[in-house]
Amino acid sequence: MIELLGEVMLPLSLGPLPKRSTNMVKFLVVKAPSAYNIILGRPSLNLFRAIASTLHMKLKFPTYVGVGDELMARKCYANTLKRSREKLDGKTPNVKGKRVMIDIEHEA
Repeated sequence: MIELLGEVMLPLSLGPLPKRSTNMVKFLVVKAPSAYNIILGRPSLNLFRAIASTLHMKLKFPTYVGVGDELMARKCYANTLKRSREKLDGKTPNVKGKRVMIDIEHEA
């Protein structure tokens, strides 16, 4: 069970300059340990018109000056997992809280 703390609209930028794209994205804030800082769902990826390839560990999206390419995704992911393991000391924490059902696929 994951406890929902709220939601927040924040500007999200993908890619380095000059191939950077920025949009306002709604994030759900939860209280739970995770290897990720954020999780982008289909609505956010669609907002950026992004194409994700898990096989290639790449995310491509159109910008005003060409196609953006997140080359650092693999290094960031590995680094985040490493830091997460160090904090948790290799143990899976117990996540307690109320169960909340949220429809995140439909945005107004």
